[in-house]
Amino acid sequence: AVQAELPSGDAQRNALRSVLASWVQSEPVAAAEFVSGLPPGKAQEEATTAIAMQLANSDVKSAVAWAQKLPAGPQRQNVMANILSQWSEADPQAAADFALRTSDADGKKTLLENVSRQWVRNDPQAALTWAANLSDPTARDFVFPSVIAAIAEPAPRVNAVAHSASSNSSPIWTRGRHLRAARMVSRLTTTEAQTNASAAIAWQWAGSDPQAASKWAAALPENKIRQQAFESLMNRWSESDPYEAGAWLGTLPQGESRDRAVTAYAKKIAASDPQAAAQWAETIGNQNMRDRQLESVIVTWLRADANSATAWLNHSSLSAEAKARLLSANK
Repeated sequence: AVQAELPSGDAQRNALRSVLASWVQSEPVAAAEFVSGLPPGKAQEEATTAIAMQLANSDVKSAVAWAQKLPAGPQRQNVMANILSQWSEADPQAAADFALRTSDADGKKTLLENVSRQWVRNDPQAALTWAANLSDPTARDFVFPSVIAAIAEPAPRVNAVAHSASSNSSPIWTRGRHLRAARMVSRLTTTEAQTNASAAIAWQWAGSDPQAASKWAAALPENKIRQQAFESLMNRWSESDPYEAGAWLGTLPQGESRDRAVTAYAKKIAASDPQAAAQWAETIGNQNMRDRQLESVIVTWLRADANSATAWLNHSSLSAEAKARLLSANK
């Protein structure tokens, strides 16, 4: 009736939301069936989300069962994400276990990341214990990086219950949260999972204590994990304090991790100080990486100050062919 009497637009959608808010309270099944039969469009999408959230308030399992009957696609994934977000407030363990059982059609990865993040905000220790004790190593590698990354983030605003529950012991995020998260990386079983988790930790840690983050990263063995941590660290640190970031780079021995860090640093400072960026790029040990980064810096520099860039380029380590190509492209 609402759709028949009002033209399409905000008025119709507002009226529909008002009607559904009352209808779903008295006849949730009938209201849900009505929404499912609406023609595709913004009104139908908003009504579907509203019904899902109303159902989740009273019976989350019924809300999930109804959402799973929706056609596969972005709308269903969005509805499932909203329901599980609400579910995880009341029972994060159940919401997380359900998310693990969902299919990719429901956006499994996104659901797990959202539930994990919500759980960490309310009870980080419980979220960590759940993730660490997952019996399926594939699931653990899938979930654990999200939990570790969330724990490594700056202190979230916790509710009064969570704060009270942790008052007798230091909350996991208030003291050494990054170091604790870093120590947990070894529990992951694949290099990819360890790499992703380490990169997330390095990025977050560099935002609050780059010196401590750099000491941790430098202590890692030379491998892909260390390389990604160095790059992530430098991407964050060079934004807040390029001088100190550069000073740290000067202490590093040659190696693949240093090359990745220098490359990231040169990219960050190329616009503001192309000469320094070029000089740093010249110190990259891997020739292919060095040449690519040098060319990238020179292209930026030529646009800003062709004379200085050309003078520096002529004495650089780039091949004569590369020099000619860069100069020709700038004409």
